[in-house]
Amino acid sequence: MTTCPQSSLLPGIELPDPETLTGPQLQGWDCALCEQRLFADQLLGTVEWTCGGVTKEDVELYACRPLCKEVAGAA
Repeated sequence: MTTCPQSSLLPGIELPDPETLTGPQLQGWDCALCEQRLFADQLLGTVEWTCGGVTKEDVELYACRPLCKEVAGAA
């Protein structure tokens, strides 16, 4: 089970479930929203990621800067 200790830092954008993210998204290499490689980024927020049901780690998620076109249009 994962929980989001804080809401997104970007108004109108929800934090994704960390269990659905890829390794590069969790490591900040790829956008947590659109999966594209990040060249310019902005902090989206922090989630608690659980590995194997035992280990918990706070992970900072990053998004495209400027915000992804698909996501910005939906917000």
